[in-house]
Parts: sequence; structure tokens; C-alpha cells
Amino acid sequence: MAQAQENPVSEAKYLEFFGLNRAPFACLSTPSQIFDSAQYSLLMSHLASATEETDCLVVLRGSNGSGKTTLLNRYLSKLDEDVFFVTIDDSCRAATDFYSTFLRQLGFKDIMGTLKELRSITTEFLVHRASIGDTVLMVIDNAHLIRPVVLDQLQWIAAARVDDRRVLSVVIAGDSSIARIIESPALQELKFRSHIDFQIRVFTEVEAAEYMQYRLDQAGNAFAVEIDEKAQSLIYRFTGGYPGPINKLCGALLSECCEQGTRTVGQEIVRTVASDLELLPHVFPSHGRIRRQADRPEERITERESTAKKRKEQSARKSASEITQLNEALTKARWALRESEEARRAVVADLKKEQRELKTAMTNVHKARSRNQDLDVMNAQLEASVEELKADLKTADKLGDELEAVEKQLEEARSECESLQSQAADIND
Repeated sequence: MAQAQENPVSEAKYLEFFGLNRAPFACLSTPSQIFDSAQYSLLMSHLASATEETDCLVVLRGSNGSGKTTLLNRYLSKLDEDVFFVTIDDSCRAATDFYSTFLRQLGFKDIMGTLKELRSITTEFLVHRASIGDTVLMVIDNAHLIRPVVLDQLQWIAAARVDDRRVLSVVIAGDSSIARIIESPALQELKFRSHIDFQIRVFTEVEAAEYMQYRLDQAGNAFAVEIDEKAQSLIYRFTGGYPGPINKLCGALLSECCEQGTRTVGQEIVRTVASDLELLPHVFPSHGRIRRQADRPEERITERESTAKKRKEQSARKSASEITQLNEALTKARWALRESEEARRAVVADLKKEQRELKTAMTNVHKARSRNQDLDVMNAQLEASVEELKADLKTADKLGDELEAVEKQLEEARSECESLQSQAADIND
């Protein structure tokens, strides 16, 4: 995704003249310098929802110069390191580029293979992360410039599910022509659980003035230049309230003021610079006979109109403040929910561990029972052997008695033989 920040303009001639640290309307050096409007807070809330939960689709629409890429980069730069996210833009030219970019940003190295192999690896990774409770966020920037063959891959990986929920959340950003992508057959088949369609509106005239003041303040001198009220209205007309054109015109205005040696921006300077930049005034809708002040900068503002305008500005600030407070409360609630979810996951992990230990213990019990059965068989065999030995012993005792009788007879026979031998000796003598 194209980066929203670049190196500050170091050779701006007007820096020293206006007492600025950097060019106030150049590309941002850090995402933290983004102007926090009411709609910005709401968008951040929607993106946080897609990051914390799977199966979410956020469609971000906005014209060129409305700040889509800048806002997305601001959000991504604030994510924790343990959050998995991938950014895809029009630099992907083929289907394999899509998966190689996806896997490389998630930490894989030297990813090679066929389209089928890369798709399988990506799907397996997503299912694995979802099975342990992680969310993977995919951000597709400048979707209206991405080739269809690349976008078609989204239906393959977004189709992966765990517990009947998609394992991926997707943010698609593009201009008004993005409607043809969302309505394409590939995405029509993907019905996400949560679908948010967010249109980045242009600044109001009050917000545009606050935006210019904010950028000057961030550059080191909020009072470096004075832009009168009519000049502000002209700037709003020529830029349409888009941040990109405002930056372009205001940067050129500061250069022109520096050349003229003045710190005041009036109508003539705005008209001259806008003409040099070939900017045309935007046409704003009228309601009945009453036109918006931005359409009639040359007319004199009556006291009544001025009072009404101030009331509207106060009301707008109050509404923006209330929305900001509500968004902050919503963010706190989301964090509390996330903490409770983490606690639940910890309890589930402990329960699974206990279940594994119980399963191991039951396995050991079964093994012990099996060993006891083997011992019972061996005991029965030993008892049978003992009985056989007892029988053999009785037989041996009987044989011993018979042997004693035979030995006794033999002894008597020997005695008789010796007696006969003695008698025979006596007869011979």
C-alpha cells in the first residue's frame, strides 16, 4: 500500500520567512499528525471492529485526495505487534503475487510454489490463526486499480471458516467506482457476518478552516499566516473540501505570500494561485433560494447570517465533541470486551490443559488395570503350579516311604547274608 508519509520538504523557501519547522501542507512525516475529525473517529471504530473480530467487511469509499490511504496507514501504524494484518495494492499484478505478498507480510520467507500450493498454505495459516482465537486483517487499497485476477483470489481465502465464521476480516478501499467490485460475482458470493459501507465525506467549510489551522500548528507556528474569512471561503470553493487539494493550494499560497513578503492571505492571492494551478471552483447544491456561503464569497455577510453561522459552527463542534466522546466510550467498551474475551480464552486454555491431564491420568489407570489383569492371570498360573507341586510332593513322600521299606528289607537281607556267611565259615573250619 502506498505510504501516506514522505520526507518533509527541506528546501521550502518560506520556512524561515514564516518561522515554521517544516512545510505544513507537505505529505505527513508521521501518521500521528493526522487531523482528527469526527468522521475519522467513527472510521477508526469500524476498523477496530474488523480487527478484533473475524468475518467482517469494511468498504471504504472516497474520491482521490480524500485521505483514504493516509487514514488507513494511521490506523495500521497504531496496531499492536501481535496483530496480524496484510496490505494489498495495485502493485500485485498476478494471482501468485497476491499470495506471495500475503505470506511474506505474515513472516514467511522464500515463498515459492504453484498457485494451488500457495493458496493451500495461505488457507492453512488462516485456519490455524482462527483456531487459536486470532484475527487476520486484510487491507486492499486502491481496489479500483487492482486487476480482477488478483481480486478473484479473495473469494478463495475468504471462504475459509472455523466454527461457521470466516477466519478473515477485509477492508476494501477505493473511489466511487469500487461499487462494481463489491457487486461483482466474486464478492457477491461472499456474505460477511458484518458489512460496513463507509463513505469519506469532504470537510465542511468549518472543518476545512480548522484543518488548515491544525496543519500550521503541527508545522510549528499556528499564527504563521492570517487567512481572512473570505479567502477561506474561496479556498473551500476551489478545493471542494478535499484534504489533498487543500494541501496543494495552501502550499502554493504560502510560497506566493513569501514571494510577495506578506503574511496575510486575501481573496486576490487565492484567485491568482488557483488560476496558476488550473483549479476550478466546485459547485455546491443550493436549497431553495438560499445558497451556501461557499457559493457567494463576494457577497457581504449580514450580522444575522454571521450569527447563524457561528451557531452552526458551535453546534457542529458540540456534535463532533459528543460523537468523539461516544466513540471513546465505545472504544473503551470494546477494549473491556476484548479483555474479558482474553480472560475467557485463558480459562478455556486452562480447562483444556486440565482435560489433557485428566485424559493422561485415565490412560494411566487403564494401563494399571491391564497390568493388574496380567498379574491375576500370572497368579492363577502360579496357584496351579503350586497345586501340581503339592501333588508331586505327596507322590514323592509315598515313594520315600516305599524306599525306606525297601532299604529296611535290604538291610535285613544284608544281615541275613552276613549270618549265612559266618555260618559257612564255621562249617569250613
